[in-house]
Amino acid sequence: MKMTRILILLLTASMLSPIGVTAFPPAPHHTFFGMVRDELGRPLEGEKVEVLFETSSGRLVRVGVGARTVPGVNYSLQVPMDAGSTADLYNPVAMRHAMPYRIRVKVGEQVYLPIEMIGDLGRMGQPGEETLLNLTLGEDTDGDGLPDAWERALLGQGKNLSDINPGDDTDGDGMSNLDEYISGNYAFDKEDGLRLDIVERAEAGAVLEFMGIRGRSYSIKGSADLKSWSDLAFQVDGEEGDFEVVRADKVQKFRVTVPRVEGDDTIKFFKLMVH
Repeated sequence: MKMTRILILLLTASMLSPIGVTAFPPAPHHTFFGMVRDELGRPLEGEKVEVLFETSSGRLVRVGVGARTVPGVNYSLQVPMDAGSTADLYNPVAMRHAMPYRIRVKVGEQVYLPIEMIGDLGRMGQPGEETLLNLTLGEDTDGDGLPDAWERALLGQGKNLSDINPGDDTDGDGMSNLDEYISGNYAFDKEDGLRLDIVERAEAGAVLEFMGIRGRSYSIKGSADLKSWSDLAFQVDGEEGDFEVVRADKVQKFRVTVPRVEGDDTIKFFKLMVH
């Protein structure tokens, strides 16, 4: 999947301007989905948070932002598509490929243009397709993909925003600044961040612990050789059943057990994935 980062004030890409409502038939919807974050990287959700898809004439398609069953997703917006068989649109809010539009985020009564959109843009605007589009609110005056508010927390000793780069590892913990931001941490201290601890290897399996950040979802991969990795099911202390992904509803410590498979002791290494 090709990932593209776009810094914007106004997104104009591939949508519509309504002409009429008599055209028919419609084409399959196009779906935008992803994560909406504030300038500190925290996922947004709540009754008063919406993603707005606005046509060039001001028509709106909107959807609320909140927890979804899919990891790493807190909004999913279906936009009607017109087949383009006539000059008129079958629906005033329908879109066609290569027509202008913009996406905004409404929090309460305040409407924001995202400072950053990251996603797979190759299928944008095509009927029946999906576009992963993560939206970040706030300011990014140096255009490096890290919001200014997050970078300011790392400033000191005469540094300015341009000295904080997404590919750097400011605290020396092996994670880039961008990965720290996405995971909900700061690059302050290499001892304080995303980590997975092996508590013990019991008869029932490996017992692991990690700290979860509100709004993030986590999965675990295992490997025998640090080269080939596979997804692992696990059990969460205090919960019933097996999990492939667990979501943190607050800042909390998770203790999980990866069950041992009888006769298979090849999984020796584990890593934590943040969605």
